[in-house]
Amino acid sequence: MVPVLPILVISLWSKVNFVDHTLIDQTSIIRFIEDNWNLGRIGNNSYDEKAGSLLKIFNFTNNGQHAQRLFLHPSNGTTVNIS
Repeated sequence: MVPVLPILVISLWSKVNFVDHTLIDQTSIIRFIEDNWNLGRIGNNSYDEKAGSLLKIFNFTNNGQHAQRLFLHPSNGTTVNIS
C-alpha cells in the first residue's frame, strides 16, 4: 500500500478553503513549472509526463484580488489580526 501524504499550497493565488482530490506527487511541481512557463516536458518517459496537475488549486483569474493574508503568533500559533 502506497502512503498518501497531503500537500499544502501557500500562495496569494491559491483558492481559499479548497480541497482538491487530484492524485499528485512531487513531480507535479515540476509539471506545473513546465506548463506555466511553456518549457515542455523533460522527456525520456520522465514522471512529470504522468504527474497530476496542480492547476485546479490556483485561481489566476481573480483580477488582482488575492486571498487574505494569515498571520500566526510566533510563540503560540494563534491567528493575529493585523490592520
